[in-house]
Amino acid sequence: MSNSEIALVVVNTEENAAARNRDSNSEATVEISSMKSEDGSSRKLSPPKEESHNPQESFLQKWKKIFVISCLFAVLLDPLFLYVPMIKNDVKCLQSDRNLKIAALLLRSFTDLSYIFDIIFQIYTSDKFSALMDEYHDRVRYFNHSKIKFCWDVIAKTIWGSYHILIDILAILPLPQVAILIFFSEMRDLRSLNTIRMVIMNLFVLLQYVPRILCIYLSCKELKRTPKKKTGETTKWVKVVLNFFMYIIASHVIGAMWYFFAIQRMAICWRDACRKANGCNTSAFGCQDHHIFRNITFLNDLCPTSPVDTTLFDFGIYITVLQSGISGSTNYFEKFSKCLWWGLQNLSSFGSNLAPSINGWETLFAAFTSIIGLLLFLYLIGNLQAYMQFDITRIEAHRHEMKVKRKMEEKGEEIELWLLGVPERLKKDIKSRIMDKVRQELEEDRDADLNYILSTSPSDLQIQIKPYMPITGLKQVPIFQDMDERVLRAICQYLEPKKYTKNDIITQEGEPLEIMLYIVDGFLNIEESDGSNNLQRGAGEVYGEELLDWPLSNSFPDVLPSAKLSATAGSDVVAHALTARDLKSVVFKFGRQYFSGMITCQKFRPKVVEKATNNYDASKIIRKGISTGVYKGVLPDKTVVEVKKYRVNFSYDDYPYLVKLVAVASRTNHINLVKLLGCCLKGQTIALVSEYIPNGTLFEHIHGKKGKASSPLSLELRMKIASETAGALAYLRSLTTTPILPSFVSTSSILLDDKCTAKLCSFLLFRFVPNNSGFSLLSVRQGCFDPESKTLIEKLDVYGIGFVLAELLTGPNAISSSGGGDLRKLASSFPLLVEEDRLNEILDGKIIVKEGDLETAKKVAHLATRCLRYEKEEMPSMKEVVAELEGILRNLRAEQGGEASCS
Repeated sequence: MSNSEIALVVVNTEENAAARNRDSNSEATVEISSMKSEDGSSRKLSPPKEESHNPQESFLQKWKKIFVISCLFAVLLDPLFLYVPMIKNDVKCLQSDRNLKIAALLLRSFTDLSYIFDIIFQIYTSDKFSALMDEYHDRVRYFNHSKIKFCWDVIAKTIWGSYHILIDILAILPLPQVAILIFFSEMRDLRSLNTIRMVIMNLFVLLQYVPRILCIYLSCKELKRTPKKKTGETTKWVKVVLNFFMYIIASHVIGAMWYFFAIQRMAICWRDACRKANGCNTSAFGCQDHHIFRNITFLNDLCPTSPVDTTLFDFGIYITVLQSGISGSTNYFEKFSKCLWWGLQNLSSFGSNLAPSINGWETLFAAFTSIIGLLLFLYLIGNLQAYMQFDITRIEAHRHEMKVKRKMEEKGEEIELWLLGVPERLKKDIKSRIMDKVRQELEEDRDADLNYILSTSPSDLQIQIKPYMPITGLKQVPIFQDMDERVLRAICQYLEPKKYTKNDIITQEGEPLEIMLYIVDGFLNIEESDGSNNLQRGAGEVYGEELLDWPLSNSFPDVLPSAKLSATAGSDVVAHALTARDLKSVVFKFGRQYFSGMITCQKFRPKVVEKATNNYDASKIIRKGISTGVYKGVLPDKTVVEVKKYRVNFSYDDYPYLVKLVAVASRTNHINLVKLLGCCLKGQTIALVSEYIPNGTLFEHIHGKKGKASSPLSLELRMKIASETAGALAYLRSLTTTPILPSFVSTSSILLDDKCTAKLCSFLLFRFVPNNSGFSLLSVRQGCFDPESKTLIEKLDVYGIGFVLAELLTGPNAISSSGGGDLRKLASSFPLLVEEDRLNEILDGKIIVKEGDLETAKKVAHLATRCLRYEKEEMPSMKEVVAELEGILRNLRAEQGGEASCS
């Protein structure tokens, strides 16, 4: 009895009870309502749909999975019926394998139960069934025969209206039992082996798989339509296993058919042979009739299997079964494995190894095997391509999603900067609306430029954010473009809104510069005190950017820089201001990142520098220093460069100082300074890339290199080099951002080009002295002074040019040429020899070639002696040194009648 019938019985019982006892009418009504709600026959009293639907839906989904598995087992079990027929070749009779028949029937009955349950569930859960029950439920008030008939009518209509239920019914039809257990039993009478009977029997064998496969297909299709959150996404390896399992099932079925058709083929041979022999009874080929006399000799002769004689009877593709003896064996494992292997072998080879006889049904079976193998292969390849395409699509989708996510994060940070001045009560809503438009742009693979998004945003949004948006424009200012994001964010956090009325004085030329302005609205008048260089700066521009260079100077953080120009408000001005105090806070917190953003030269990756120098090959070394090695290299654009790599391990605390020095060096621009082209400051890879100066150092020209003789530099050339070097030092001293001046200079730090033009390596002068290193800045002077003395550091560049002049005059005779330790002797001996007029004892004779050269050398020697004084008050300034050297050079050129050439 179905659930609906039970509900009707319960309803009728309760109503009769209520009629007998009117006093308990309310209680009965409650019970009736309760029972109605349980069977779901009354919509009004049934529980809410969400509460009853979810558990039922979950159960049905689990059942569908179980049903698919049971269908697969059913397809695997059905071929067992094909193994039931057997041949006893010794007595030439047909029989059935009783044990296998019983096992196949029991297993088939077990799998049929799953189909029956599925039919019941489909009927009960069918929308049509529910609609019909709801339609007629209110009309039925008493339990009688018409109600039962009505229920059966409803079930019949539900079945007829569902093709899935009809397929399940077809799947449980006993086709293999009819074909094998009934038809085959009649085959023992060989007279029944006519074409029509065999075609019907074989059609029954084949047609049994059609509804079975359809059930699997439809159930899997329903599972695919189920949301992933309920069924879960099938993993790829499960799909691969299922595709492989299809090959196994098909091989199992084809192999069983091969065995079954082989039995038929032998029976046909016996029938034909029996017709040719006298006294052969074709109706007695059952093994239970083995007592009947039968001459089997002629059967062996006319149906030979070993050896094969195709002129008598051609068994074609079935000969292997008959020769193996499995057709009469009850060893199930041997029988199944042999037939499975035959099916798998021929399906995988598309039946190319099959050689059928002229029998038409055999040829059709061979063609069927070939076609099934090809279709399975194409299906497998198609799925494989689909999986690969799915993977590619999924990977591309994932990459796109990650790209969008990454871009969203980047844009999110940019928007945060953009909205720093926006009140918190507005920021969340504004950011959400902007991010929605950013996502739309990124999904369409567009750049999602924030200025464009703002310009296309609704007018109310633009009105909201317009007063608070200086950040995006700030990043367009050149000085901020290379600045680290964290530094820029920190600067923006310190920005404060400022308002100026027209003609307000903001700064005066020469006064301390205490503020930098980013102009939001209005404009400033910028001019010098004498009224020249009148300029205007308006919205989106910066005034007071010199303040950003202040941390590069020696005066930072004690002395503020001076304003170069005066600024007044040309109109009412709204600006965001960064004070000098706040800038100090930013620099102290993000020193390394801040100075890195102030570097104007190119920044190379370590791999680029390594490739340029062939991984710092020793053959590329040009010269070595205390803590450095200089290599010749070639950049990817074929530019020949010098790479100065530092071998000192810098601590984390030293990095801000190091980056600061590189930033200063990158900003120098002088004809007698080596141009810094780039740097690499990654981890412990500290390398500076500069232009390549091919003619070596001044030290090498004076003292020779690796056994080679020194260059014949004339006195005029030497004075030219000295004057150019002093001019470069004076330029460095004039810079307001020079971090270490004076700096020690020597003939080893002066390079010469092909025209003997001095090229002072400015960043060679900046001695990177880590806090944890074993040497100090004073030790760079190679022991000339007491390390405790601080008096001469201010004029260390002047002291260095004194050494250069002394070496230019003495050449190879210089005491310093014997070793760095003798510089102290030179510092004490050279002034003494000059004062005693004994300069000619150490003077390089190559520079005295004409009358007057000795007097010129003495003038230079006296200048060098003044530069080598111990007290800074007694030393000349660098400007005085430049002036004296230029005067000496002019006199030499006047006497020479022109400039000397570089030999």
